Amino acid sequence: MLGAITGDIIGSVHEFSCNDRFDIELFVDQSSPTDDSLLTWLIAQALLKGDKNYRPYLVESVALYEKNARRVRPAAFGNGFSQWVSQGGVEDRASYGNGSAMRVAPIAWAFDDLEDVLEHARLSALPSHGHPEGIKGALCTAACTWVARKTRDPKAVRLMAEKYYSPLPELDVIRRTHVYNETCQGCVPECMAIAVGTESFEEAIRFAVSIRGDADTLGAITGSVSQALWGIPQAIRNESLAIAGRCYPGLDVAVREFEARFGGA
Repeated sequence: MLGAITGDIIGSVHEFSCNDRFDIELFVDQSSPTDDSLLTWLIAQALLKGDKNYRPYLVESVALYEKNARRVRPAAFGNGFSQWVSQGGVEDRASYGNGSAMRVAPIAWAFDDLEDVLEHARLSALPSHGHPEGIKGALCTAACTWVARKTRDPKAVRLMAEKYYSPLPELDVIRRTHVYNETCQGCVPECMAIAVGTESFEEAIRFAVSIRGDADTLGAITGSVSQALWGIPQAIRNESLAIAGRCYPGLDVAVREFEARFGGA
């Protein structure tokens, strides 16, 4: 869970910037959780309550942002998602945006069986990202995070990722050719390749936010898998929790509560 939030916070100041620098300051004064972190938090809340109906938690995200907006960077909810929330989120929405993948990490920690992980990943995607590509992005990210958690083996994670997106792109190709994209099919394969092609959490996040793309979401998706593979360095962990709690009171507490029950620290 915290891997996604950390990647989001680090990437938040680089969204829309076309950043291509690897040697960034990880945290600056403007660093803040975005909608990616809010939705990850709300998925975690559903899991802590044992709830399989993720719809009301997704709908709650915009109000949670508005309640805290004075303390944070603008949360760039997609227009389609915002409209869906404004209409009450009653109807399923067939989106293939990357939102289904950036929020799914807690599910990979909450269940020991892959079948349960995949079931809940699908349920979490369906209300707002029910297009087959939206569902696939959530399934792949959740499954790869689960494999990473269970094996700590990048090769095993790659094998899982390539069941959904084969072959994964090479890192030099990603750095040379990636352009801003907010779809699952345009982001998830790259994030899986970055997670398994780097050798630490920090390296993975630096790479993800420096390819001129949707930096906060690329950081969140990559961070989901990379946390499970490598763990989060203590200094990065501490700063992420401090920023999360300052911007959204209770988010840091929720992370600790989630980790106490399901692991991930």
